[in-house]
Amino acid sequence: MKKIPLNLDWKRAIGESREFWLSDSNPQVSVNLPDDFIINMPRSSDVRGGASTGYFPGGRAVYTKFFNVPEEWTDQSVILNLDGVYMNAEVTLNGEALGVHPYGYTPWQLDLKDALIPGESNELEIVTRCIQPNSRWYSGGGIYREVNLWVGAGCHIRPWDLFVTTKEVTPERATVHISAVLTNSSKVAAQGEFSVIVCGQSALLPVSVRAESTQAIELTLEVQSPKLWSAEEPNLYELEVSIKTNLGTDTMDLNFGIRKIEIDAQNGMRVNGKPVKLLGGCIHHDNTLLGSAAFPRAEARKIELLKKAGYNAVRCAHNPPSAALLDACDRLGMYVINETFDCWRVGKNDQDYHLYFEDWWQRDTAAMVLRDRNHPSVFCWSVGNEITEVGGSSDGAKLTKLQSDFVRSLDPTRPVTAAIHSLIRSKREKGKPSRIPFKRPESTDAEEQELMMKKLMEDPNLMDAALEKIVTNNLGDGFVDGEDVWGDLSEESASALDIVGYNYLYNRYEIDRERYPERVIIGAETHATTTYDYYNAMMKNPNVIGDFIWTAYDNIGEAGAGRVVYGLQDIMTGMLGPWPWLSCYQGDLDLDGNRRPQSYYRKIMWGKDTGIHLFAKHPKYAGKKAQGLGWQWNDVWKSWTWPLEFEGKTIDIEAYVDCDEVEFILNGESLGIVPVERLSAKFSCQYRTGTLEAVAWKNKTIVAKDSLVTAGVPARIELVPDRHTITADGMDLSFVTIRLVDENGTTVPTDDIELSAMVEGGVLAGLGSGNPCTEENYGTGKRMFWKGLALACLRSTEQSGEIVLTVSIEGLPEAKLSVNSM
Repeated sequence: MKKIPLNLDWKRAIGESREFWLSDSNPQVSVNLPDDFIINMPRSSDVRGGASTGYFPGGRAVYTKFFNVPEEWTDQSVILNLDGVYMNAEVTLNGEALGVHPYGYTPWQLDLKDALIPGESNELEIVTRCIQPNSRWYSGGGIYREVNLWVGAGCHIRPWDLFVTTKEVTPERATVHISAVLTNSSKVAAQGEFSVIVCGQSALLPVSVRAESTQAIELTLEVQSPKLWSAEEPNLYELEVSIKTNLGTDTMDLNFGIRKIEIDAQNGMRVNGKPVKLLGGCIHHDNTLLGSAAFPRAEARKIELLKKAGYNAVRCAHNPPSAALLDACDRLGMYVINETFDCWRVGKNDQDYHLYFEDWWQRDTAAMVLRDRNHPSVFCWSVGNEITEVGGSSDGAKLTKLQSDFVRSLDPTRPVTAAIHSLIRSKREKGKPSRIPFKRPESTDAEEQELMMKKLMEDPNLMDAALEKIVTNNLGDGFVDGEDVWGDLSEESASALDIVGYNYLYNRYEIDRERYPERVIIGAETHATTTYDYYNAMMKNPNVIGDFIWTAYDNIGEAGAGRVVYGLQDIMTGMLGPWPWLSCYQGDLDLDGNRRPQSYYRKIMWGKDTGIHLFAKHPKYAGKKAQGLGWQWNDVWKSWTWPLEFEGKTIDIEAYVDCDEVEFILNGESLGIVPVERLSAKFSCQYRTGTLEAVAWKNKTIVAKDSLVTAGVPARIELVPDRHTITADGMDLSFVTIRLVDENGTTVPTDDIELSAMVEGGVLAGLGSGNPCTEENYGTGKRMFWKGLALACLRSTEQSGEIVLTVSIEGLPEAKLSVNSM
């Protein structure tokens, strides 16, 4: 079938009901897809989703598209492919209701043939609803992924009915097995031939398909001296398929990779015969300043940045990703865990998927597997994340096996996993697993609480002890009074899985290597603060094939979960942060894609960086212990520019490096040499403006250097695009880093200067910063610098020419940048 994009020239109206959605207060506006209608809405401290959604509201939107249907489509098959609509979507074509689809993350295909009017303009209407609270993170809303029509002859292969596997793979030859389902949607029998071509090799098969029926066919080809796919060498092949019958000719092209993946508890994971440890990170689906809009370029940029930061794997948490993201992972080289759900029968929010699971899980699981099973990047399927029922309640073990077996029936070539969290019960409450809740101080008396807080504030030792007890997310090893509670509760569900996902349970790896010698484990979620321990536990145990940090890339929502706290009052709101927290602030990369300090640490830990990286903490926090819920990182910055009031005051500095010792030098004077422990060297000194250097010594030899320089006053704006030329297709993007620099080009790390941006010849698709805690709204064309940086995203139109970005701030010359669209 031929794919026809249907992403441009839509109309959208936002309103709460069908009766009032189109009015002066809710007018139709022109939009191009993908579109997240929520991202530019005002944020508020009193929205129902609260910190979970980044203080964004929900809403309802109606999208309308008029498109011409050629007369020749009369005898052809036409399928509408919606890659993702959030959520509770309704589709109507020419007034005919075609169906509903509750889940916002799975693709959806609709046969339009009976509702189309050939030779005329047809009206397509899609209603979307994002009723809060429905998610534990920012979901966005609307038609946020691509929309396509698939048009084919009377006898054709539908988009998900072609499956390519490579069961026998050696460096000398590979066997490519093609399975397909032919669909004859006409009232006439189809006679003809089915042919495939791969790498110059071809095969032909006669076919005969009865009217209004389907037929499954299979054939095999051999590829000599294949170029194998892996994350390190992502080689792709193109499969060309053709069906020629008396009903016409139908063609389809498919990219796939030839690779062999083996996994077992004794030898770990091997890709094409080579041992691989998964250096992974969990990612949510949003693209920060674009909201949930899944532009192909935005998805590719995300993977590019993660690859540069050292990652070789991602876990799509906790839902199927866009097709565009998997295309990028195939092309760029990234192993993927593809996940279905964040809940089953037991919900985590009033309006989440638990309302639909019973009736829809099989359809949604099938949609994920059938769409994605040809992606070489997908090495594993996950049937759920931190599901309460896996501990044995609500038929959880039965559901785990039921879903796992169903996935295997659709794709027997990949393992199945699920991410299991801490399951704790007391001996008096056997059979009742639960998460460890955040507990506020027991006293409810205001005066008593005030006295307690005052006492804690006056004694730093008491404060540290209280924070350690209340804040630190240490889930232990699942043993209670010598009884392996976690192991007993999870055992039956785990037995249904090929790989068992452990969330925050690295201290069970060696225990379970002995207790379950055939169990393959993956660290499905791991903490930032103890990343060194997680990594070493993974490397020590061959039964553990990977470690997935929570998270690799900062996301909107789950706001403030990764924040640093210095006192009890900072944590009184619980796990999530108070208004105006915007993002989770857990990512190795911030909202703009800039690497945060932990990213430099982790790349050194992985052995992928031999340099040294120097950071400093704000002097106002000197000597104070930074704590949090386990996902935080010490709040250090790549900056030596601090307020003059701190001149001569104590400042904490640290460097990340794999060496023996680090020497710190300030303005040419050596401050001292300190040993490196756990890849980190820490030191305190008096802050003086100028240049701070860190010199790495190994075997009494200097192996690396880094420095921080005090910035001067802002002198100009620098604009740095990730691409100077983009495609004039209305979909392509260029991301432009905006830097505020002094006369020497040093970034001025200010947070209190506002910039304005405007675009000519294209569209300002987004303007934002990496700031995780701000009252700002997107869509205003204005933003405050954060640490002297901001980010603009330019979108092409269908017209060739120059796209000109102009950025201005008060008191400085405006900066202009041209990007070619062609």
